[in-house]
Amino acid sequence: MRKALLFVVALFTLTLSYEVSAQQRVITGTVISEEDGLGLPGATVLVKGTTVGTTTDLDGNYSITVPAGSDVLIYSFVGLKSSEEVIGNRTIINITLMTDAAQLNEVVVTAIGIEREKKALGYGVTTVGDEQLENRPEQDVARVLQGKVPGVNITSTNGMSGSGTNMVIRGYSSATGSNQPLFVVDGVPFNTSTNSTNGFTTGGAATSSRFLDIDPNNIESMSVLKGLSATVLYGDQGRNGVILITTKSGSSKRRAAEVTINQSLFSNKAASLPTYGEVYGNGFQQAPGFFFSNFGPRMDQGLTVNHPYATSSVASVRNAFPEFWVDGIVGGTPVQYEYKAYEDPSTAFFRTGMVANTSVQIAGGSDRTGFSASFGYTNDEGFTPGNELEKYNFGLGVNSAVTDKLHINSSFTFAITDLASPPVNAASGSGPSGGIPSVFAHVLYTPRSVDLAGLPFENPVDNSSVYYRGGNDIVNPLWLAKYYTNTSDVHRFFNSTSLVYDFTDDFSLTYRIGLDTYTEKQEKKYNKGAGSGSAAIQSGLYSTANITNTIWNQDLVLNWKKEFSDRFGMSALLGGNSRYDYFLRDGIESQGQLAFGLFNHSNFTSSSPAGLNYMEEQRRMGVYANLTFDYDSYLYLNLSARNDWTSTVEEENRRILYPGASVSFIPTTAFNWNSTTLNELKLRMAYGTSAGFPSPYNTRNTLAQNAIAFSRDGSLTQTHSVSNTLGNPNLKPELQEELEFGAEAIMFNNKLSFDLSLYEKNTRDLITQAPIDPATGFTQTTINVGKIRTRGIEFQANVTPIATASGFTWNSIVNWSLYRSVTMELGGGLQEIVIAGYTDLGNFAIPGEPFNVIKGTGFARDPDGNPIVLSDGVYQADPELKIIGDPNPKWTSSWINTFSFKGFTLMAMMEYRHKGDVYSNTVTATLARGVTKDPVADRELAFIMPGVRENGLDADGQMTYVPNDIMISASDYFFSGYQGRTNEPNLFDGSMIRLREVSLGYELPKGLIAKTPFKRASIAISGSNLWFVALNFPPNMNYDVDVLGTGVGNGLGFDFVTGPSSKRFGGTVTLAF
Repeated sequence: MRKALLFVVALFTLTLSYEVSAQQRVITGTVISEEDGLGLPGATVLVKGTTVGTTTDLDGNYSITVPAGSDVLIYSFVGLKSSEEVIGNRTIINITLMTDAAQLNEVVVTAIGIEREKKALGYGVTTVGDEQLENRPEQDVARVLQGKVPGVNITSTNGMSGSGTNMVIRGYSSATGSNQPLFVVDGVPFNTSTNSTNGFTTGGAATSSRFLDIDPNNIESMSVLKGLSATVLYGDQGRNGVILITTKSGSSKRRAAEVTINQSLFSNKAASLPTYGEVYGNGFQQAPGFFFSNFGPRMDQGLTVNHPYATSSVASVRNAFPEFWVDGIVGGTPVQYEYKAYEDPSTAFFRTGMVANTSVQIAGGSDRTGFSASFGYTNDEGFTPGNELEKYNFGLGVNSAVTDKLHINSSFTFAITDLASPPVNAASGSGPSGGIPSVFAHVLYTPRSVDLAGLPFENPVDNSSVYYRGGNDIVNPLWLAKYYTNTSDVHRFFNSTSLVYDFTDDFSLTYRIGLDTYTEKQEKKYNKGAGSGSAAIQSGLYSTANITNTIWNQDLVLNWKKEFSDRFGMSALLGGNSRYDYFLRDGIESQGQLAFGLFNHSNFTSSSPAGLNYMEEQRRMGVYANLTFDYDSYLYLNLSARNDWTSTVEEENRRILYPGASVSFIPTTAFNWNSTTLNELKLRMAYGTSAGFPSPYNTRNTLAQNAIAFSRDGSLTQTHSVSNTLGNPNLKPELQEELEFGAEAIMFNNKLSFDLSLYEKNTRDLITQAPIDPATGFTQTTINVGKIRTRGIEFQANVTPIATASGFTWNSIVNWSLYRSVTMELGGGLQEIVIAGYTDLGNFAIPGEPFNVIKGTGFARDPDGNPIVLSDGVYQADPELKIIGDPNPKWTSSWINTFSFKGFTLMAMMEYRHKGDVYSNTVTATLARGVTKDPVADRELAFIMPGVRENGLDADGQMTYVPNDIMISASDYFFSGYQGRTNEPNLFDGSMIRLREVSLGYELPKGLIAKTPFKRASIAISGSNLWFVALNFPPNMNYDVDVLGTGVGNGLGFDFVTGPSSKRFGGTVTLAF
């Protein structure tokens, strides 16, 4: 009877269980945080459309019973993006929640590594995650950042591998000092100097910026601090903004054990080469001839000319090539050379380089200790022959809770960066400046009937350069790329170590020590035999410079926080900083090469220091404090100050205090305004100050020592001379202050967020050089004069127009910014200051004008403003230099769209630049030489310059003018018009639209790779700078305004034939296990 009863009960239970299971099911899994890869405790799991839900345990695990008819789970956690998952047939669902940048309670890294909730900040901070930085075609972290942060203007010197990059945040604040931001890596200042031993007219136009040593694939996050209120704790070091980089090696987050491998391969091509003509050839005025110019006759007439090497006026060239004489008889009859269109420079000289990058990331640890190791290798082949970049990056990071109170975090980075490149120097349409070689100086306007690829480029007798000109006075570009090389070999070690001791939960002490040190060997290897250039260059030149650059940085910081009540709390920080900078450069330059191809100083006839030997030391000490008051999580007051002592000025001017303050108010919380339309609103205001100290040794007279001043009759003479610059003991730092207003909002249930900033920054006591009476024994001195004002607006919007339950999302980010830097006044009797360029053509600071205006030789004009044409049909030059352009863009913007669906991600980033003049020798040289495909014009017709010509005096003795009717040839119109008496024709409106980045990626479904050893697998194709249009440049120029002919520094808007930009396209495979 008992067994029968148990059987009935069991049968009933099975039946009931079957009925219930047919209606509901149990789902289990783990919710993981993207930030550290570990389980997320307290996350909410909710059955969509019901009130059924649960929360995860301490390890992020959950179990939930899903009612019948429900098939979607919603996962959420404060500060992270909510995620919806379709259950389908699964019983185990593991989910990773991503960081939500739109949330005001997002935690961001600020000055001195302080982590703050974004809602508490009274100033603007922009954060860029690793997903926007890694696996990009560019290895220069600054170029990867282009267009992603409003208010940050980034310009490349050119597109060569390893070339320099200029970065300016919120306009210009100094005329002679640096306007580059401070890079801080894992809490320690990181030197980003170019260490250039030459200016843009002496071969240094494309020297690398040393943030090239940073591996973008090892960056976990990047915060950009733009305003002085945000950077006040860094003192004068942060006056131009701060780029805070947290590496994966330096992160304090502990990650799940994982190995990630990325392998990328990209092509690298010159992007902005002109479209070359196929109709007309070498010559002038429609007659053939081996000139610079390409204004000869048509090339479709079957013409032949005597071979250029057989008709050379240089005997060594004529005699070296018997194959160009009939029957090989030198001095007899030259062979005929076909007058036709040969392969143009885009393929005859430029090449498609390959860029390979391998990156390995290893992470793991225990419950108290985590580690991260990384390795990166890059082989970057430039589009120019002889341009190669090879880079190794090693990283190791350890973070450990030694005890419950003591934590240690240490990161080590070692980088080896080897760069080889042909020299790049400022050039015009008639060769490089000052006789210093440049690889681009002649190649872009190679005449179309000259066989650049087919003609021999070196003399078989002595290896010297040979080329088509009668006097052999142009160095062959292929010879230059082979036998002229600039090299840079960098070995860099970086360490950041922090010890944090928690006395209590609210009181801690942090000690951080950092070392950034590297050695760089720079070499110039110029073989003899160029046939053109300075005498020193033609004789052969070898220059070596050994550079050591070291930063020791220490911080000691006390942190304290206190909640006085449920509504009022505060936090305080008190710290001290010591920074020591050491720079040493030893070098020697030798001339007069004996054996071709051998670069050893003993193979040269003369040697000298050539101004390469230099040492500089700087020390600064600082104390800083920060107080933050929080009232009911909607009102925050932040007070900051730093006091610095620096060694670069005299004792009475060494001490300076920088105060700062900011307020953040959240009215949606204060007044309970939250709604589905307006989720959160923050209003902020900030005030900050800083200073710019002069470089060392400007306050005292210096003595120049030369152990080998000159030689006579075999005897060496030493000299000691006082510098021509008079030391100024009263020299003070430049003083800066900034006021910033902003608003941040989240709307439409997190579908839209925006961040708006308005600011005004003023710099006074500008440091500059002023001329003085030579009767004093000096020619100039350094003084404090003048004022610069910069006003600007920055806007960023993030919107998700579409997010469906099926997993399709469209996210769009819009960045927009403008700035206006104006020179308000100058003192000391100065009417203007040359910022960059030449004294008769460059960027100037002139009172009342935009900072960096372009001044040069303009047109002479009649009273109505029309340009005056002279009797030769070409414009007359104004005898006085004048402002001819403003290189500052009116505004810039970018639009980033990301589409995601079931593992696929498509991203496209567009940029637009409005206005901003560009002075381009590249454009005018190719137009003046006639090598490009003709615009809408027929060069066989006559041309008339727009303008007026003189028509005699009127009755009052005043010159009269009539419309110009003087006809000239195409040769004169283009050559004399663009390469003539004035600079004004060389200016163009720099408005431009560009496809900066595009990528398509696919992450394999976890179900597909579940049976493999991999956790994740993805593949992506991507490209950078694949398409652009300069809207107001001449047709067929294909011009890119992203070029900086004056090199890294304060110049803007100049292109001195410093080379094209690059476009890169390829793919990346990522595997994690």
